[in-house]
Formats: sequence, C-alpha cells, structure tokens
Amino acid sequence: MFKNKILGAIALSSLGAAALAHNGATGVVMERMMGMSAMRDVMKDLAPMMQGQVPYDEWAVRDAATVLQSHAGDNMARLFPEEPIPASSFAKPEIWSDWARFEALSEELRLYAEGLDIAAVNGLDVPVPIAAPAPPSDEMAGMPGMDAATMPMETPPETFTVEELMGLVARADQNAATIAAPTADGKITGIDFEVTAADDVFERISQTCASCHSLYRKGN
Repeated sequence: MFKNKILGAIALSSLGAAALAHNGATGVVMERMMGMSAMRDVMKDLAPMMQGQVPYDEWAVRDAATVLQSHAGDNMARLFPEEPIPASSFAKPEIWSDWARFEALSEELRLYAEGLDIAAVNGLDVPVPIAAPAPPSDEMAGMPGMDAATMPMETPPETFTVEELMGLVARADQNAATIAAPTADGKITGIDFEVTAADDVFERISQTCASCHSLYRKGN
C-alpha cells in the first residue's frame, strides 16, 4: 500500500504550482503552461487513488501515464529554448546554465511515466514473485549439462541512472536499482516495473517533479 501519505501533497505542490496563471503568457511560455497544467491535472486525479481513498482504476492510471509521457522527455525540453525569460514565466536561468541536468530530469520523468503504464496492472500491491526453481538433485547433478560450474547463470543487467548514462556523474559503485535508465533500444532497465506497485512508481514521478521544480522554478 501507499507508504507515504503526504505523497499527494508532494505531487500537487510540485506540479500544481507550475500551472498557476501566467499573466500575459504567449507562445512557448503558454505551451509550457498548458503542458504543466495537463500533468498537474492527472497527478491530482491519481493522488487519492494511490492513497487508497478511492477505488483503483487501472485504465485511468494508464491514461494518466500516457499524458505524462506526452509532456516529458524531449517534448518538455523543446519548450525551453534559450531566450530572455519573460516576466510571465517562472523558469529560472539555471535551466540553460545546467541544461544537461534539466534534460536528464525531463527524460527521467518520461521513463517513470512509461513505467507507470507498465506497473498499472499491479495496482497498489507488489505482485508475488515467482519462486526460483529448485537446485538439481544429486541424481541430476551428474547428468551432462547439469554441472553447476558450467550451467548458465542469469545475471541481472547493469543499471545506470539517467545522469550516469548521460555522463553527468561518475557511475556509482552500488547498483542504482531505484532509478530508471534507458537501454540502447529505448527500453527500461534498473527497475522491473512489471513487479512494482503503481503507487511506488507514482512516488518516483512525484519526487522527480519536485526535484526539477526546486532547481529550476521561481516561486513556491
């Protein structure tokens, strides 16, 4: 179940504030506002569900994940061309002086949104893992191909944070299993979303949004 009951407040404070009225906003600033408003709305809708306050709806979660994906990653980054910041914008100049990190957070949001779509079927409970097969018996141990020293072992894939993948920071010594990262073919590694509860992914999305806004948004 939902581990942190203030999670809804985190999500709404980080995304909701971004969609406050931009007096006189036009052009790309207005596009940014509309995107943030769309994400705010879906996070607002999901928060009570993720807290168990209303019945869980897998398809509503998947629809919300689609909205989040459509406003994250490159679709978000392209709305921040380097230009003088108008008074109607809440963007900080640090977005452009620290562009690689901002872009990494945008991509991280996209990956977590993709993960939410995968994890939606799990609801608020982590699926029971499939039991590992029993080791070979003594009789089987002597059979060709059953020598433990020669049997192929399944090795978990190496995982990287988005920032590590982009070369922004050195690779951590420990396994960074809590951060989504794309592989060369665009798939996700680092988290097995198929066995992750949807509210856990929602929490990661909330934290990513909060981190981005604390760094790159003016005001509260």
